[in-house]
Amino acid sequence: MVEEEDNSKMEEKKNNKNQKSEKSGKKQKIQFPQYFQHRGQQSSKKHGTNLKTPVLRGVVVSEFDGERVWVEASGNMKGRYGVEVPDGHSPGDFTPGTEVALDPNSFKVTDIVEKGKDAEFDSVETDITFQDVGGLDHIIKSLKSNVGAQLNPEKQQKIREWGMDLDKSILLIGRPGTGKTHLVKALSNEYDADMFMINGPQMVEKFIGEGAKKVKRLYEQARASDKPAIIFIDEIDAIAKKRLDDRRHGGEEVERTMSQLLSELDGLDTEEDSNVISVFATNKPDIMDPALLNRTSAVEVPVPTEEAKKEILQVHTRRLDLDEDINLDLIAEELDEDFTGRNIQQIVKQAAINSLERYKTASEATVGMKDFQEAITDLKEGNIGTEKDFLANKSYHPDEMFA
Repeated sequence: MVEEEDNSKMEEKKNNKNQKSEKSGKKQKIQFPQYFQHRGQQSSKKHGTNLKTPVLRGVVVSEFDGERVWVEASGNMKGRYGVEVPDGHSPGDFTPGTEVALDPNSFKVTDIVEKGKDAEFDSVETDITFQDVGGLDHIIKSLKSNVGAQLNPEKQQKIREWGMDLDKSILLIGRPGTGKTHLVKALSNEYDADMFMINGPQMVEKFIGEGAKKVKRLYEQARASDKPAIIFIDEIDAIAKKRLDDRRHGGEEVERTMSQLLSELDGLDTEEDSNVISVFATNKPDIMDPALLNRTSAVEVPVPTEEAKKEILQVHTRRLDLDEDINLDLIAEELDEDFTGRNIQQIVKQAAINSLERYKTASEATVGMKDFQEAITDLKEGNIGTEKDFLANKSYHPDEMFA
């Protein structure tokens, strides 16, 4: 009787152990999703991939030989690999030239992807001038004295003669809406420079090595320009977060991209006749890696003061038909301290709309104080122009770019 109870307890412990093992397996499934692709759960796109972790990009170089398909992989794991035809696909799907996604650990084919092309960047055309940027005269003066001098051929020649070494990399720091992008566009327009613009998140690729390749191509095109060139990367913190030891879910790929960027910046510093200026922008300098911060000259773009708010109002209302009794000083006093240039622009737009609503004939419409007061109230109450940043008070690990 005792022996039967002992056997029963042993069997119960064995079952509990198996259940724990299964649970740990489920945790591993969440942690390493590339190992557990469900059969038949292909991407909804015909030629897309639904992986969130970085994968290798490979190209089929030979047809199915009865056992394997041979694939040439790119990136840091460049080489030729024999891979099996995955479930859900037939050997005929893998003709030479077909691009596939490879698991970087097991080198199994996870999906067929669109045939990629080298990144091509077109210069951005803009008609914005410094007269369109209000309340930032001191920032404009700083950019003109440094960046502008390097974009002017005559001044650039004199700088070389004097043996001066001006900063070729600028970091604009400021809240969203303070005018960072407007400043760079005006800079490129004023000095007739080609502007190559991209957001940091656009440089984060799921294919290993592709982000670094995109950075390299960006700088190659800027160097090849016939005119001086400005490379503007907004939200640079997406690829320049502090490097940490934990590199799961894509941290290494983000680091590869940033390492290539640092290499390009170092190359510009050693080229005496370089006509390429790098300008970055961020509203989260506290999470950025010191390696990039040390290579850039930081310029803070602040929230406008009351006087600056008035200048911004003048910029945005110069084409409006205003009532004779309009008082921009009073309007500026009613604006909250933390209102940015973008907020003020939104107020002017809403005031113009309010005016059109009051008049039966649009051609007779003029914008009055009441229109501005209603627009300011709407913005304060969150009815217009609000851009809530739900992530502003949170810090994220670089790996969570892919989580």
